[in-house]
Amino acid sequence: MSLTFPLVDSQTGYEIIAFIRRGRWYWYLRHPKTKRFIRRIRELTVKITVTVDYPKEVAKKQNPLYVDLTIATTLVDHFEPKDILEVQDKLIDKAHKILEEKFSEGVPRISEVSGIEYFARRVTRADFPECKVELIWWHHHEGDGNEEEFFTEA
Repeated sequence: MSLTFPLVDSQTGYEIIAFIRRGRWYWYLRHPKTKRFIRRIRELTVKITVTVDYPKEVAKKQNPLYVDLTIATTLVDHFEPKDILEVQDKLIDKAHKILEEKFSEGVPRISEVSGIEYFARRVTRADFPECKVELIWWHHHEGDGNEEEFFTEA
């Protein structure tokens, strides 16, 4: 049994495929055209970007808000495809909770997931369930904004 929809490595553009051997899931990096295996993947990083674009024209009280939130974690050896989907859901839920804590309960409703990336190499030091969060936001005036980077549990 193999993974029917290959993922794409964000750094190289190679396919990330999975199959079962001896009752375990194995993940490999494969060239998309030649279909040759490049190397085995023991760590897969999942990175999700959530954005909020609330421009001045739409904002109540002419109070705009722009947010870029990136949340990433690494899965280690013999994970299953369903694990990736569960991790994505947990990371998106965690991103919405962070937006709610930092701003207000209405902000997650206007946010959107603008990207999901997969990396066949470790990009962050955080192993699941720990995740790394990078939050950049700008609010109303040029000086009213912030950049934060922290680790949390998904």
